[in-house]
Amino acid sequence: STKTDKALGTVNIPHEGPEEYNNIWQKVRSMWSYVYDNYYEKYDYFHIGGDDLYLIVENLRLYLESEEIQLASNGGHYLPDGTEESQTPLFLGRRFAEGGDRDRMFISGGSGYTMNKAALKTLVVDGFPNCFPHLKTFSEDVMVATCFRKMDILPYDTKDDAGGERYMPFQPGHHLTYFPPKNPKDDWYSNYSVDVKWGKDHCAAKSVAFHYIKEDLMRRMHAILYHYC
Repeated sequence: STKTDKALGTVNIPHEGPEEYNNIWQKVRSMWSYVYDNYYEKYDYFHIGGDDLYLIVENLRLYLESEEIQLASNGGHYLPDGTEESQTPLFLGRRFAEGGDRDRMFISGGSGYTMNKAALKTLVVDGFPNCFPHLKTFSEDVMVATCFRKMDILPYDTKDDAGGERYMPFQPGHHLTYFPPKNPKDDWYSNYSVDVKWGKDHCAAKSVAFHYIKEDLMRRMHAILYHYC
């Protein structure tokens, strides 16, 4: 935030450059640096998202506690037992292939992305000092992935066992009704998407996040999911 307000739980985090959309990369650099400096030892995972994101916290927690993620965070060989001295960095979210190029994978910032402690430390300590430290751009999601790629850390495939996506870049209705054109390259969304299913099979049963959720829809989704109506 640009102001510290204890009642709202906001903190003023200064960043390089102007306070504007086209400078989100600098804002996010400062935010992640603040999180690392103040919360690294207090939490196991960290998630970032905007104010039009609906996050189903219980499903995110269930996913992060799963044997799949615990195994992946321990190098994929065996489950952690608490004696480990290192951790494999995990960068979780909805994978997109920039311009359809699968060698340039990034995680869509719309539905947010989740990192474990090893990923956060690697990004802030090893990545930020030399990874576009003064660049001004709105595409922070692409930049974060680029910094990770320079350190051989790639976006993790977060689909469930049925092939459903957990992190959604649009509203639920969009994913239910969207189908790609005959030539997927004719639409940026289908061109950027990576091995996804369409229609009713697109969203995982335990979906984690949806983007572009405005106030009225957010209230309605919350009421339905938590049985208030």
